[in-house]
Amino acid sequence: MMQQPGQALIRFRQMANDEKKRRLERSGIAVQWMDSSIADFAIGYAVQIHQLRVLEIRRRAIEGPSKVRAYDLSELDQHSPLYVRMERLAVRALYTLGLDSGEVVLTPLGERSCQVREVSAQPWLNDRRLATLYEIAAREGDIEGENLSERGRDRLLIGMDPEFVLVRMPEGRVVPASRYLGRLGIAGCDAVTRRGRTLYPVAELRPAPSGDPAHLLKHLRQAFATAARRIADRTLIWQAGGMPQPGFPLGGHLHFSGVSLNGGLLRALDNYLALPLALLEDKRAARRRPHYGNLGDFRRQSYGGFEYRTLPSFLISPQLAKGVIGMAFLIASQYPRLQRRPLGQEEAHRAFYEGNQSVLKEYMEPLILDMVSLEIYSQYEAYISPLLDSLRKEKQWDESRDLRPYWKLT
Repeated sequence: MMQQPGQALIRFRQMANDEKKRRLERSGIAVQWMDSSIADFAIGYAVQIHQLRVLEIRRRAIEGPSKVRAYDLSELDQHSPLYVRMERLAVRALYTLGLDSGEVVLTPLGERSCQVREVSAQPWLNDRRLATLYEIAAREGDIEGENLSERGRDRLLIGMDPEFVLVRMPEGRVVPASRYLGRLGIAGCDAVTRRGRTLYPVAELRPAPSGDPAHLLKHLRQAFATAARRIADRTLIWQAGGMPQPGFPLGGHLHFSGVSLNGGLLRALDNYLALPLALLEDKRAARRRPHYGNLGDFRRQSYGGFEYRTLPSFLISPQLAKGVIGMAFLIASQYPRLQRRPLGQEEAHRAFYEGNQSVLKEYMEPLILDMVSLEIYSQYEAYISPLLDSLRKEKQWDESRDLRPYWKLT
């Protein structure tokens, strides 16, 4: 029979509905718990999830006082916009509440949004059909993990597509990156949609992925050099971070392949990488959350891996980029040994979204000790140690500065 991780299930059961609601809303998720005191028969959809993957979405009559589930056995079309929207939201909601498997009941709100009505940790209890569904998913997940293990950890590849903006000073006006960079290539521009228009204001570096941190850093420098050759206006300054200019949130997305995506890996990245960077970030960077940079933000990719989207752009300096690269390799290869989850606590979760660094720093030292105690830490020490030193000295980056001198691009 399927089981949740013990501590996660205990924590979920201990959380009052008000705390669950706060946690979801803090993460940008709309919530309206079902009211058992009235006849609440809105049309909803029950989404079954195992290890960040949706197993099925079925239409369901929301439970009223009788507490009887009524499923429509026809599944929702997987290619419909509603399915895609519900798939992303349900996985986010379940992950936000600390669960790896379970049921999320959603109701649509207009054409573009949904709200969470109910979350169940063990929907397969007393339901033979669901029990079979989850057992099959668990077996398939075990086989996938075994196949990855047989191929070996040396197949781990990490890539990235961190962003930056071009700014005209002193007025602080963002100049569209599309004036200088094409949409494709290792130095390009990224699209945003505003008021129905597609614009390309943000520059993006896409270095070739690698299984070695030194090679990945070399590829990043090559992408930077390409961008510097194409951006002819030397009077512009280049800014990175979380939100160096109002209305322009930036990401430092990491791409992983050769490692199985699961809740344990994603939570290790949140706690051992996203939390430390939240301590180093400029105060203004927290403004991008919760619309961007949510904990556990990921997308599966066509190459078989996934993109981790929580981090701000770490192009602030070579030291920061090196630290992120080294920690990403360390965490992805050793995450089963990195088991602290401070962001599961209400105080730390709230501090992350509010950018309260004075609270977050109380959780940092045990996380550092976990990483430096790993047997293979010495392989990445040259990359990670300067970043850890900055954490202990309580340094923060400055998003207003021009990053080019630090990368020797001027």
